[in-house]
Amino acid sequence: MWMDNILGASSTEEGELVAKDDLRRSYELKDLGAAKFILGMKIHRDEETGSITLSQHANLEQILKHFHMQDAKFLPTLLKPNITLSADNMPQTEEKELDMKNVPYRKALGSLMLQP
Repeated sequence: MWMDNILGASSTEEGELVAKDDLRRSYELKDLGAAKFILGMKIHRDEETGSITLSQHANLEQILKHFHMQDAKFLPTLLKPNITLSADNMPQTEEKELDMKNVPYRKALGSLMLQP
């Protein structure tokens, strides 16, 4: 079996060493050091605060490019907070429904949710 990458985390160096030793008993292991990217997300560690931040900026740029939206401008959302969407929000005429078929909204949102 070939495994490309695995990411582990531990709150102590001792825990990290124990986990690596356990893995080495069964697998050939190469430690690449602290991860900078995982599943397309950039990892930023703040040693001072002990926090970890993940950024999907690169994924978002790729998705925007795929949907020809890389030059799109930011607009605040028009939906009110806690709104409940229903069938009443769907296009009410055939013309509006046909217009919406040219808008890959579901595909774009699906890409955002399914991107690693």
